[in-house]
Parts: sequence; structure tokens; C-alpha cells
Amino acid sequence: GHGGAGRGAKEAIVGLPDELENGPGGLTVLWAEQNTRESLFAAMQRKEAYATSGTRPLLRFFGGAGLDKDLCGNEAMVASAYAQGVPMGSDLEPADQPPRFLVAVSQDSGTAEYPGAPLQRVQIVKGWYKDGEVHEQVLDVAGGDNGASVDLNTCKRIGEGHAQLCTVWEDPDFDPDATAFYYARAFENPSCRWSQYQCNDAGVDCSDPSTISEGFEACCAAEHQRTVQERAWSSPIWYTPG
Repeated sequence: GHGGAGRGAKEAIVGLPDELENGPGGLTVLWAEQNTRESLFAAMQRKEAYATSGTRPLLRFFGGAGLDKDLCGNEAMVASAYAQGVPMGSDLEPADQPPRFLVAVSQDSGTAEYPGAPLQRVQIVKGWYKDGEVHEQVLDVAGGDNGASVDLNTCKRIGEGHAQLCTVWEDPDFDPDATAFYYARAFENPSCRWSQYQCNDAGVDCSDPSTISEGFEACCAAEHQRTVQERAWSSPIWYTPG
């Protein structure tokens, strides 16, 4: 629930419990060998971590000039990626040839009552420093605009998506003399924002003022963003010239 309220809350709270623009809270994920204090802190120190806006997709991100182009079809994909490159949070070795990046994402499996949303797209965000300026570029590398939407009256998701997305992308504009960073981010299909679920549960119909009960006036505010695309984004992989 948002602000301690929402679906499944133990105590009823009248109206929307928080500001509309606030999210219910994100998550941080660590890739650690074991669920032990030592392994978790080691994962933090090497920055092999990613964040989500609150859902639980699984995200892998590796880089290296020696990554196999066919890694996505490799049954030992993760082990091979560790052997051929470096994981999120790491530094690439200086090189003259363009780096490749493996990004593999699986959707949040959810539960029977609250199934996870399918994936829509995966992007790589590239930033580089040259001639005294920082530049940034966002590139779709898997999936894409699929026309998915949401029925705002029921919060039912409409449209197809992907259970998994995977690709190996090579930077076609690599400059071996420019400091750069790369990170991956994955988007789910649109879903209702936390506030829209509560507005619907309260029976609010913005075309009928009599349904707007006390505390739910913001449901019909112009700034109310009724949908959201939950997402995940990795720690960067860095490149520094030799």
C-alpha cells in the first residue's frame, strides 16, 4: 500500500494517503553468490546491483569487447558472460574495438492474485565526455512500442508484451578516446498508478461529482497521472581510455 494504506491495509484510511506524484517505494537488487552478510556487502562494494520502481523483474547486464553475439541463445549465458566480460558496476578494459553489451530481462512473475506485467522494451543509455561536454543517448535495443494500454475503469492491462527480452548490442559509435558509461533499463507495459486503484475502489467517477467522496478529490485533478510504467535500471558499466 501507499503511505501505509492501499490494498490489503490492516487499517482503513480515508482518502488518498499521500501526494499523487510520490511512488510507493522502489527496490534495490544485489547479485550475490549467497544470502549472507559477507556476500551482500561484497556485491555492494563491486556495485553489482540494480534498482526497480517497485516491481520485481530480473535484470542482467554485462559488457566486454569479447562477448559472444549469440549469448542470448546460450544455455550457460550468465556463466559465459562472466567469463567473456564484466557485470554491471564494473569497468571495461581500454580497447580499440567497440564494446558489446548483453542485457537480459525477465518479467516480474507476480502472484496468482496480482500477476506481474509483461515487458515492453529494453534500452541502453550511453553517456560520454568529449570536448568538455557530457553527452547522452537513449537507444531501444529490444522490444519496442507495442501499443499496450490500461482500462482505467478496471485497471485491466490491454495488449501483448514479453515474458523475456534479451539482446547483445554493440556500440556503433564507440570512441576509444572518450570516457563513457553505459547502463540498461527495462520498461513494463503500462499499469494503473497506485492512486488509480484506490480511486476505483472508492467508486470515483470524475464525470459524476456525486461519486467524489471526501479525501478523493485528487482523483480528478488535472495533474493526476493515472498510469505508470514500472521499470528497472542497472548500475553503469564504465569505460576509461588507456
